[in-house]
Amino acid sequence: MIDFSQLGFIGKYFQANELTRLAQFLLLFYDQMPCDILINQWMLSMTQGKKIEYFKSHTSLFQHVGVFRTLGDGYQILQDTKFGKTLWDNPAGEVTKNLTIVPTYDVKFLYFPNGEPAKRKDVCDFSASPKQKTAKRCWLWATHVQAGQHVTLTFASAVKVKALLFEFGSDFYPKDLLGNGVIQIAGGQAAQGQAVFCSKFLDLMPVRRDRVIYWEEGVSAPPSLPVNPVSCIRILVLQAQAEWINFWSIQVRREWENKPR
Repeated sequence: MIDFSQLGFIGKYFQANELTRLAQFLLLFYDQMPCDILINQWMLSMTQGKKIEYFKSHTSLFQHVGVFRTLGDGYQILQDTKFGKTLWDNPAGEVTKNLTIVPTYDVKFLYFPNGEPAKRKDVCDFSASPKQKTAKRCWLWATHVQAGQHVTLTFASAVKVKALLFEFGSDFYPKDLLGNGVIQIAGGQAAQGQAVFCSKFLDLMPVRRDRVIYWEEGVSAPPSLPVNPVSCIRILVLQAQAEWINFWSIQVRREWENKPR
């Protein structure tokens, strides 16, 4: 097998005379493991102990665009680094909030311009989160949640948005979710030499104790944004709650002017 793609069960090259046995192997075990994991077992059974990873020395020929893990345990944070453009390119912007937060668990962990780092080594007050143990991942953590509080991402310049992803809660604190809120967006422009301002915010999608909110143009409801280009994105709390809120991540994909091959 030659591997032309970094992620998933795509871009795999086999000899034609092996395809029938490969298909039989997948039919036997498809309900035990995802195919991209099974393929490693297949290679061992066929005595190919070392992968031939074409993508490591060349630009990847395929891009993995899935955003949810096959195993059903959340969002896939890995991206094809050899393909050129990353799936979540996170245009330049600044996150602000008017929430009461757990000290050191601030907005800087919520959104990473130009895409999330491949390896994160966040530093926050780990003593505030005994469940966190040795994981080097922090988040925006809000306490004493009141109606009208919000987290707002303001782009450096208006962005033509293709897809959005919001994550709440975590495996450490799965109950720390927003009980009653809404995702909103706004247009807006900047006068010469001035910062971008947010015009009227318009509702996009409700948040009702969701772990993941995903929107993509043409395939989600609604199929298009109420305004695009977008200057500001806001997560607004509609009702006070006793539970804390774990804001895990915001990811943005803009429309590509020149689509990669």
